Amino acid sequence: MDHMMTVPGGPVLHFRGFFDIDFDKGLAAENLSYPGGTTPNSTFRTGEFDLFMTSQLSDKLSFLSELVFSTDQTNAFGVDLERFQLTYRPSKYFEISAGRFHTAIGYYNTAFHHGTWFSTATGRPFMFYFEDSGGPLPVHEVGVTTTGYVPSGKLNLHWIAEIGNGSAEVGSPLYGDGVENFASDRNRKDLNFAAYIKPEWLSGLQVGGSFLTGDLIPSSGIVPKVNQTVSSIYVVYINGNWESLNEAVLLHHKIPDGRSYNSPLSYTQLAYRFGKYRPYFRFQENNIPNNDPVTSFTGRYEGPSFGVRMDFFDYAALKFQYNRIYLRDAPTQNGFEAQLAFTF
Repeated sequence: MDHMMTVPGGPVLHFRGFFDIDFDKGLAAENLSYPGGTTPNSTFRTGEFDLFMTSQLSDKLSFLSELVFSTDQTNAFGVDLERFQLTYRPSKYFEISAGRFHTAIGYYNTAFHHGTWFSTATGRPFMFYFEDSGGPLPVHEVGVTTTGYVPSGKLNLHWIAEIGNGSAEVGSPLYGDGVENFASDRNRKDLNFAAYIKPEWLSGLQVGGSFLTGDLIPSSGIVPKVNQTVSSIYVVYINGNWESLNEAVLLHHKIPDGRSYNSPLSYTQLAYRFGKYRPYFRFQENNIPNNDPVTSFTGRYEGPSFGVRMDFFDYAALKFQYNRIYLRDAPTQNGFEAQLAFTF
């Protein structure tokens, strides 16, 4: 019997692609590795080749996925299925998705996914770097996320609740890209709760926060587990010309004997559009204790970035960015980035 795998009159799969080509110079230039580059040599670099796919299965059921091809310091291409979500939305008051998604920690992580064409700057703030780039937060989850609108008049209140496997600690046999896609090293799951408002009286303003709790299993075996909480707060204002992003996170680790490790993480970003030109400024600070038991990149990293984005074409942008990073126990780093980002 011949099985052709065809679905007469079935859903249509839509593709959108994103890519960026970069030139980096300096230790603080590489924008895919936390907290900066790994070589003083200048380099032309391929960014993320991102294939974004969506399909509407019915009026209430939809699917999306994001397949990313990228390189790293080994110069070899790797493939990651960064997101895949099946979503059921019966009404604006309740929506549920299952799969792999960006955790609702703060604002940036769910507003800007893969594909740097969407973002003003050349890369993500340090605090929201992806797990396989050394980022300190569980920015991906495999599990279930729910959200909905709360009747609140002109306040426009929304809620989010999520449960997922969490991330494997660096060095664990399950680490891979840092996300526990198949096997989990613990029974307790990450729980994340968030809420935000988008008041009608000031279009473009969004204020919110989140709280995540879960465990990490250290690969060293020195302690059986580390309790992790992630608390965030943000104030964002975006209109036709202005972009103001302001976020703060407290990453807290506690081991069974009572010892605690607190890591404050924050950034602020301001941009203003002048026609095709969008100059911007970002200042960020990550302060992670040197003896934190489960974070791979420890230390203090802070400093400014100055840049300009130029949208000479509707679907392509040229960006130039200078970074200066002050470190706790190492010399100051500088870096320059040029990026051509586009969608196709």
